[in-house]
Amino acid sequence: MPKSTKEEKFRWIKPILDKEISIKNMAKVCPFSERSIKYWLSNFKRFGFDGLENKSRRPKSNPNETLIRIKERIIE
Repeated sequence: MPKSTKEEKFRWIKPILDKEISIKNMAKVCPFSERSIKYWLSNFKRFGFDGLENKSRRPKSNPNETLIRIKERIIE
């Protein structure tokens, strides 16, 4: 059994990397979508095994945040 999500993802893309099965055929037997498999493959090719790590989907900024100059005027 895989110990992490990285190992689980690699287990699903390894036959594709070894040219044993196509992406379309893997998507038929895999519980994940074809798009997910392609995403994992591209990240694996670009970043190696660390590219399969889960990434945060949390927004990096808040579009409704008060402007810094307004915050500074309030502090003054």
